[in-house]
Amino acid sequence: MGILERARVEWFAAAFGLVVGTTMVFVPYEFGAAIFQIIYPYIRPLGSLFLLGSATMLAAMLYPTWPAFVGWLGRTLFLGAVAFYWWAAAVLPGGITGLILYPLLAGLLLLERARRFQGRGLLSAFIACVALSFGGLMVLVPNSFIRMSLLAFGPFIRLLGGAFLATGALLAVGLWRGHEKACRIAAGSLSVLFLNMTLALGARRSWAGMGVYAVLALACLLLWRMRQVPAPSGVRWRLFRGMALASVLPILGVGAVTSYVAQRAISAELRGKAQQAVLAETAWLEQSAAIARSLLRSQSQDPGFIEAVRTGDRKEMIERVELLESDTGLFDAAWLLDATGETLVPSKRLNRLTGNFADREYFQQALNGGDAVWVSRPFLTRAGGLPFIVFSTRVDLGEGQRVVLVGGRSLQRLGLQSTLASRSYHVELFDRRDGTLLRETERGDVLTRAPVLGMLPPEVLSAREGLLEAFNESGRRLLVAYAQVPGTEWTVVVTARLREAFAPVTRMGAWVVGIAALAGAISLLLSQWVGRDVAVRLETLRDGFAALGTPALEQRVQARGDDEVAQLADGFNDMAARIDRTQKELREAIVIRDQFLSMASHELRTPLTPLKATLELLIRQSESGVGLTPERQRATFERLTRQVDRLTRLIGDMLDVSRLQSGRFALTVAPMDLTALAHEVLERIQSTRPERQGLLSLDVSEGPLVGRWDEQRLDQLLTNLVENALRYSPPGTPVSMRVREEEGQVRVDVEDQGIGIPQESLPQLFTPFFRARNAAEHYAGGLGLGLAICREIVERHGGRIQASSEGPGKGTCFTVWLPRAAVADAA
Repeated sequence: MGILERARVEWFAAAFGLVVGTTMVFVPYEFGAAIFQIIYPYIRPLGSLFLLGSATMLAAMLYPTWPAFVGWLGRTLFLGAVAFYWWAAAVLPGGITGLILYPLLAGLLLLERARRFQGRGLLSAFIACVALSFGGLMVLVPNSFIRMSLLAFGPFIRLLGGAFLATGALLAVGLWRGHEKACRIAAGSLSVLFLNMTLALGARRSWAGMGVYAVLALACLLLWRMRQVPAPSGVRWRLFRGMALASVLPILGVGAVTSYVAQRAISAELRGKAQQAVLAETAWLEQSAAIARSLLRSQSQDPGFIEAVRTGDRKEMIERVELLESDTGLFDAAWLLDATGETLVPSKRLNRLTGNFADREYFQQALNGGDAVWVSRPFLTRAGGLPFIVFSTRVDLGEGQRVVLVGGRSLQRLGLQSTLASRSYHVELFDRRDGTLLRETERGDVLTRAPVLGMLPPEVLSAREGLLEAFNESGRRLLVAYAQVPGTEWTVVVTARLREAFAPVTRMGAWVVGIAALAGAISLLLSQWVGRDVAVRLETLRDGFAALGTPALEQRVQARGDDEVAQLADGFNDMAARIDRTQKELREAIVIRDQFLSMASHELRTPLTPLKATLELLIRQSESGVGLTPERQRATFERLTRQVDRLTRLIGDMLDVSRLQSGRFALTVAPMDLTALAHEVLERIQSTRPERQGLLSLDVSEGPLVGRWDEQRLDQLLTNLVENALRYSPPGTPVSMRVREEEGQVRVDVEDQGIGIPQESLPQLFTPFFRARNAAEHYAGGLGLGLAICREIVERHGGRIQASSEGPGKGTCFTVWLPRAAVADAA
C-alpha cells in the first residue's frame, strides 16, 4: 500500500516537536491558559527540549547511516518533553484529549522500533486510533470538545464525533483489509476534520493544540495525495536533506537565541518600568497624603481657628472650613463636627448636608486618636452617595472640649487624575484593610473588591513592595508590581499584560519563523533544481560509463558549464577517447598478433620443410648405401645452410623484438668505420645472392667515416635495409646505398626501384608486425619485424630513420641519420 504502510509516526513526532517547540521558544507568553500554568515557569526549557529532540530525530531519519544512538537520543529527549507536557498540561488539569493523544503517540513511536515493524510505519494506525478515540469522546462527552470546533459546529458536536468515528473506522478497516482506496478516502476526510479543529483552536489562540492538529491535518493530506515514500537516495536526496538541516534549523536556532535575548531585555525593561511606575505613583500618593495631613494639622492647631470654634464665631468657622475646600485643591469637601458628631460647619460642595455622623469610623478615630490625622476607609456620602475617603483630626478647644475637622477626597476625581505610569500599564489603588478599590485607571470602578485580589491573595501583596507574575481571569499572563503607600493603608498595584508588552518580540519571532520557513522552502526548491541538473549530468556520466567498451562509446557526454561536474564530464570524455584509442590499438594489435602468428608459423615452416626433406633424403641414401657425388653433397649442404640461416634470422628478429618490449635492447659502442662496414655488408649480400651481381651499388665519400657506434647493430641495420630492398624489388632492378657526411652527422640512403609503399602506410611502416597492403599482396617472406628493429637501432644511437615513396610501383628510399657519437655512449 506504499506510503500508507511505510509512513512513520517518527516523522509526525519530529514535525509536532518542531512546531510546538518553536511556539514555546518564540512566543512563550501565549501559553497563558489555565492548563499551562504549571509548565509556564519552564516553558522555554521545555520548548528547547522539544526542538532538540525533534531536530535530532529528524537528523537521524535523514541520515540513516549515522550511529543508532543518535536516533535513540532524539527519541529520549522528545519523549521526556512529551511526558512532562502530558502530565502538567493534560493529567493534572484533566485535559481529555491530551490524556489520549500523547500516550498513544509515545507508545506507537517506541513500537515502531520493534523488530516486527522494521521497514514499516504506524502513522496510519496512529491517526485511525486518534480519530476513533476523539469520535467516541465527542459522542459521549460533547461539552469537552466544544472549544475544539468552530462555533458554527458547536451545536452539532455529536455529528462531528460521528464523522470522526466513521472515517476512523474506514481507515482502520482499510488498513486491516489492505484496501488502499478506502484508506485514502478516510485520510482525505480526516484532513478536513482535523483542519476544523486547527482553525477552532487557532481562533482561541491555543497555539499548542493548533500545532498538534495542524500537523495531523497535514499528515492526513499527505497520506491522501502521495502514492509512494520518496526513495532516500541519489544526489537530489542528499542535497535535499543537507539543505533542510543547513537552512531551517540554524535559522530557528539563531532566531530562538535572538528571541530569548530580546525577551530578556524587554522583560528587564518592563520590570524596571513597572517598578518605576509603582514607585512614582506611590510617591505621589504619599506626598498628597502628607500635604493633606499637614493642612489639617496646621488648621486644627491654628489659634485663630480654635478661638473661633470656642467662641462660636460661625462666620469665621465657615470661612476657615470653606478655605480648605476651595483654595488648597487637595480636598473636595471639608466639614466640622462637634464632640457628639453633630455638624457644626457643613460642606459647601456636599450641598451643606447636616446631621449626626458619630457612627462614622473617621469621626470615632479622630475623636479618640489624639492629635494624629487619620485616613478613613472609602465610603459613600449621604449627599448624593459619592465615593469618598476623608482625612480627620481632633481639634482641642481646652477644658476638655473637642471638635473634629474633616477633609474629604472624592474617589471619582482621584480616578480622573492622570497616572504617572505609561498607558500600557494598568494601575490599581486599594485599601488593605478590606481590599476596597480606591482607583483603577481602565474601568474607573471604586468601592468594589480590587481586581488584583482576584488573581493574588492579599497575603502575597503584604510586603512593602514587590514584583511578580500572575494570570488574570482569562488565563493571560500579567506582570504585577506593587508597593504600599507609607503612612496609609493603601497599596498601589501596576500590572502589564505580557502579550501586549512582548508583541514586538512575538512579531519578530513570527518573522524569524516565517523567514526560516521561506528560506527552507527556497533552499529545498533550489536543492531540487540544482540536484536535478547535477543528477541529469551524473546520470549521463553513469550511462557513459555503462557504455564503455560497447559500440555506444562514440556517444560522448555533453559537458555543460564550467563547474566540477563539467570538468568531470570533460575528464570522462578524455578518458573515453583514450580508452577508445587503446581499444583500437588493442584490436589492431590483436589483428597484428594473429597475422604474426600466421606468418611466423608459415615462415618457420618454410625452412623447416626443405630441411626435413633433405635430411630424410640423406638418411634414405645412407641406409641404401648409395653415396652422393662431391658436387651433390656440396649443393645439399649449401641448401641446408641457407635454411638454417633463414631460421636463425627469424629467431634473431623475434628475440630482438622481445628485448625491445622488455627494455633489454642495449648497445655496445666503440670506435668504428662506417664506410668499411657498408662495403662488408654489400660484399656479404652479393656473395649469398649471386643472381644480384652487378645490381648492388655503393656510393661512399672518400676516406673513412669514423664514429662511436655499435658495430654489430649497425651491421644488422644495413643488412636489414638492403635485404628488405632486394626482397621487394623485381629481379634485375638495381638497389643502391649511399653513405656520406651531412651537417655533422652521417647519412645513409638505401634506395630501390621496387613495389613502393602507399602513402597511408608510411606512418605505420616501422610498427612491429605491420606490413603495407601491397607488401602483403606481394609475398616475399618475413615477419614484419625488420623495419621496427631498424628504427629501434637508429633511435638508440640518437638518430632517426624515415621512408619515402611516391607510391606503389615507384620504389622506396630509406634514409638514416646517425650522430658521430651514439647517445648511449654520451650518456
